[in-house]
Amino acid sequence: MADSFTQVVRVAEAMLETVVVGAEVALWWTLRPGIPLVSKLHCAPRDGRPWADPQQACEAMRAGTMLRGTPDSVGKAIWSLPVQGHGGGQAVLQLRADASVFPRMEGDAALVQSVELVARRVETLIEMRLLKRSVRRHERSERVQKALFRIADLSNSEIRLDEFYAAVHAEIGQLLYAKNFFIALLVENDTAFDFPYAVDEYDDRETYFQRKPIGHGSTAYVLRKGKPLLMDAATSTRLAEAGEIDLIGSPAHAWMGVPLEVDGRVKGVLVVQSYTKGIGYGLLELELLAFVAQHIAAALQRRQAADSLKAAYADLQDQIEELHRTQDELIENEKMASLGRLVAGVAHEINTPLGIGVTAASHLDEIFIKIERSMQANESPETAKSLASARRCVQLILSNLDKAAQLVRSFKQVAVDQTSEVRRVVTMSAFLNEVLTSLHPRLKATRLRVEIDCDETLEMDTLPGALYQIISNLVLNSVVHAFDDGQAGQIRVSAAHISDGFEIAVSDDGKGMPEDVRLRVFEPFFTTRRGSGGTGLGLHLVYNLVVKLLGGTIGCTSIQGEGTRFVIRLPSTATSIEAIDPAQLPPAPQTGLQTS
Repeated sequence: MADSFTQVVRVAEAMLETVVVGAEVALWWTLRPGIPLVSKLHCAPRDGRPWADPQQACEAMRAGTMLRGTPDSVGKAIWSLPVQGHGGGQAVLQLRADASVFPRMEGDAALVQSVELVARRVETLIEMRLLKRSVRRHERSERVQKALFRIADLSNSEIRLDEFYAAVHAEIGQLLYAKNFFIALLVENDTAFDFPYAVDEYDDRETYFQRKPIGHGSTAYVLRKGKPLLMDAATSTRLAEAGEIDLIGSPAHAWMGVPLEVDGRVKGVLVVQSYTKGIGYGLLELELLAFVAQHIAAALQRRQAADSLKAAYADLQDQIEELHRTQDELIENEKMASLGRLVAGVAHEINTPLGIGVTAASHLDEIFIKIERSMQANESPETAKSLASARRCVQLILSNLDKAAQLVRSFKQVAVDQTSEVRRVVTMSAFLNEVLTSLHPRLKATRLRVEIDCDETLEMDTLPGALYQIISNLVLNSVVHAFDDGQAGQIRVSAAHISDGFEIAVSDDGKGMPEDVRLRVFEPFFTTRRGSGGTGLGLHLVYNLVVKLLGGTIGCTSIQGEGTRFVIRLPSTATSIEAIDPAQLPPAPQTGLQTS
């Protein structure tokens, strides 16, 4: 028996030919349930029948009974026999013959039986078509579900966003023709399109798929309407002629665009297109793409939320680390401040008895001078010798008391958080040259080369006296500790403007220091040259000047055998400090310093 509608028609014609010479057969059918529409009917055979009447076929389907048409100009009429298939499908078998034979045809039992046999075969074909369509829909539904599960898994995976888009493209390609595919997302306050992913046979990504204003193209049309759009070449031409869209890019044979909605707002458009004739899209593909797009939009939202959460978490981690660093700095600052107050207090307490000792020794020296002047020439040599020895002892006492007084003055300088030096703007290049000029007597006795790296126009609002002592102490620290006597080397002083202030660095290529020394380098009284005149106060004073007085930070990095680098970061304007005796800090260097 025939296994297609066209073959059914051929068999029916062969059966009728034995009864009615010249009879013709056509078959109208639809798989859509409900009230039939002329536009939705299919005709068999495929080449159609010019005489076939779809309107009469629709009426016969609606009525559910046989209908006979009126004879035409040559005396032929059409007989429509409805065939009801199970599952909602419908068909009408139309016979065309001389109107005079219809009464005989209706009374011929064999013919009626043959027609009924054909009708049952049509019913079977309709049911088979419906079953196949149901199977295809079920298979498509399974493919869609699998694709949606994979898209959901991708949105929660750790792959990069560009890999996510490519994987989504592959999943859509399993459901429909998607060789040409792109995603357009709204950016810049919804005034422009960005194309995070695009694959196209003709339009180059580097030129066509770049960020651009929304414009008036077909993608923008989907955005404006907020609804899916299915276009063929004729539809795009019609919309362009109506002024609805501008034709942009290579002309496509078929084009589909669906909006990507997030929380009820369109945030982008998903587009597939075909440049190949014979490969197009229908309403089923449009509905499928729109359905998948809803899940892609949700997956994108989850992915963007996850990325934002990761970024926020990373930022929070950075803030926690910064908080820990700040906490450590505060603890260190408090420790240094406590030590500074202790040292300043001790220095103050020592200063009084030390001053009394200096006064007493000076008075004793004056007494010895008077005794020497009043001595007679005939005085005993032993007396003169004893007197001279006593004077040498007094001079030794004065000399050491003077050294102790200088040390006490150094101790008192650690209380730098109370100075009231006047702030002013200095040109850093000239300032650094003045500092090095003042150190020239100390530097010329070495084989060290000191270089300055600073923009000549760089200016800083600071406390010049404190800054002078900071830089001079760091340079002299390198001279004393980084190089052996007579060793050649280089010291480099640089200053630059950074985003939140200034950065000053003093580095050398000397011997460096071990880690345990580097960690204690700013502690008071810590020195590696205790027996060579080191007091351990120079870098501690630098630390207090930078942190307590200028409100900045100072750090030290060092590698043994490669050198040491001190980095100071200062705010754009020095902090204001309560006043004490300005003599506790050295004055700012003046221009035109004279050196020997």
